[in-house]
Amino acid sequence: MKRCIYHYPNPISAAPGVGSALRPKRMLEALRAIGYEVEEVTGYSRERKEKIEAVRRNIRNGVKYDFVYSESVNDPTAMADRDHIPRHPFMDFSFLAFCKENDIPTGLFYRDMHWRFPFYRDSVSWWKRAILVPMFRRDLRSYRRVLSLIYYPSEAIHSYVMEDFPFRTLPPGGRRQEEILTHKRARQPVPGELHVLYVGSITGGVYDIRNLCSAVKDALGVYLTICTPQVQWETAREQYAPVLCDRVRVVHRSSDQLAELYDRSDVFACCLQSNPYTDLAMPIKVPESICCGTPVIITETIAAADLIRQEQCGWPVAGTARAMAELLVYLRDHPEEVAAKTMNTVNASVRHTWEARARQVAEDLTNLYKE
Repeated sequence: MKRCIYHYPNPISAAPGVGSALRPKRMLEALRAIGYEVEEVTGYSRERKEKIEAVRRNIRNGVKYDFVYSESVNDPTAMADRDHIPRHPFMDFSFLAFCKENDIPTGLFYRDMHWRFPFYRDSVSWWKRAILVPMFRRDLRSYRRVLSLIYYPSEAIHSYVMEDFPFRTLPPGGRRQEEILTHKRARQPVPGELHVLYVGSITGGVYDIRNLCSAVKDALGVYLTICTPQVQWETAREQYAPVLCDRVRVVHRSSDQLAELYDRSDVFACCLQSNPYTDLAMPIKVPESICCGTPVIITETIAAADLIRQEQCGWPVAGTARAMAELLVYLRDHPEEVAAKTMNTVNASVRHTWEARARQVAEDLTNLYKE
């Protein structure tokens, strides 16, 4: 029987609302889907303590586990409880070290190193930084001791964390939408039209998509659907008014109501504003779009653009309104290009599911000590 240990220093959300909460749930589900009996070490510290003691007993009693896979949180590990009090500051790393000492390969997905960037200093009070930054650094020192392998969302993050430590990239995944993929295979573009979909935030600097809206306004025959939370739209409506036109519609849907939007769209837009931090990003919407067979227009500087180039399932583009308008007009006038990239995307979808990510983890870690 295939067995693994899944470690995550928070509860697994039953209904995650953001990508950082969605990923742990999807990876847990995916490990089970590919045939593993998963021993969960999740929850807040009190719950994890009980589970860790049970797993330690199992290991001492001869139960064999193929590997440990851990997901980090955005807080220091010891401060992951809801109130951030470090009740068991050494527990998690001691457990991972115990597993490694018992020849169980240990891998961890390191989510984010936001604390290394200037915006973190500007957004967090000095006294919080004085506590948190040393704790984040402590995590990195501990990883060197207790991990066999570390995972990052993109290769670009590697140089900010532990340059001389074994690593792999493990981007987010998606869930293949078979009905949509079937429709995409048979889809015939409407001559002289291009339908673009954007899903996500529209405020907060990096999520400002006014250049995209302006590009659509200048590209006749191009239609844009923006799916964003209603509260954000009400806040941003006046800012966006000058760049809107009657070919832009705004809708508000939850994540389980997006299938129709993807089905009706020719391309998906992932146009984060470029800066040194967001250029490292691997947005979860990229593999989600791929798993819906929808090729991606993406800001050329962000790390996810490398995936789009590699799979030939979209178009990296400069983040200016002019560059985007030129691309939109070209795609409107060359439906054969959209059709070709759509088929590439449909074919690539099997490689970018959560199950594919789980299989990668299992192969990486079970083969690690064989290398």
